[in-house]
Amino acid sequence: MNARSRISNADSGFSAATARLFRRAASFIPSGVAILTTADACITVSSLHFVSSDPPMVSVALARDSLKGAAIIGNGFFHIRLLSLGEESVAKDEALPVGKGMVEMDCTVAAIYRAGDHNLVLARVGQTSISHGYPLIYWRRGLHPFQPRYSFLASREAFQEFVAAWEAGTLPKSKWTHAGHVAIGASYAVRFRATAFERTRNGILRHNEAVGTSNTGHTGYHETLTRLWSIVLAKVSHAFSDPWDAACNAVEKLGEDRDLHYLYYSFDIVRNEEARRVWVPPDLEGPY
Repeated sequence: MNARSRISNADSGFSAATARLFRRAASFIPSGVAILTTADACITVSSLHFVSSDPPMVSVALARDSLKGAAIIGNGFFHIRLLSLGEESVAKDEALPVGKGMVEMDCTVAAIYRAGDHNLVLARVGQTSISHGYPLIYWRRGLHPFQPRYSFLASREAFQEFVAAWEAGTLPKSKWTHAGHVAIGASYAVRFRATAFERTRNGILRHNEAVGTSNTGHTGYHETLTRLWSIVLAKVSHAFSDPWDAACNAVEKLGEDRDLHYLYYSFDIVRNEEARRVWVPPDLEGPY
């Protein structure tokens, strides 16, 4: 039985009760919220998804009976703005907000597929811009703010305990996250200035050994990424005199920015064995 037959048979036995249950179940799946605009239409969607990076493509599902959705498709071009905290009213009013969005993309319709009561639109992405912020999340048919919470930044005392445990090698491996690295790196940039990188490197090596992570050419400590982040965090924290304030500021800006290195290197710096062993300078002009 092919996929088309399976779908057809499933549809034929899809009862009204099952349909209602599915509609309710679907509302439990969280998603981002975006505004799609053309010259003559503006619509709020919660179905925007990444599809491909080469070429850059996204998809969006638009109701087949939506006049605005038809206008988006008919135009062939549309602009995406991913909504962030504070833009709840924009999502409800379906009006283009003022100022730069957290993520914005210009798109060209590449293909359209009928998918039940929706049209699945595949679009090629052109010009793209990114700024700081936290997204709105659509969940249970409502708009909700999303902002990560970090227990090690719950208070100044909690952060001091976190740093002390990391330095002593007693911090559990699961607690050593990217955000934790950013926080300690920023605090070291203020506490130690000229020796911040060396202290961070020694601390990572020591912690890896303590939790059983091997520092080899394939795993563990990465010289280039550690040095790159030390440089970035020094620049982000240069105006601060309090390590705690520097840590909070850096985590707010970069605590979830795990792929920042893509903006500095045109090749896969993460898996490059030479870069893991020795410092490889960026070959691109990054934002910091």
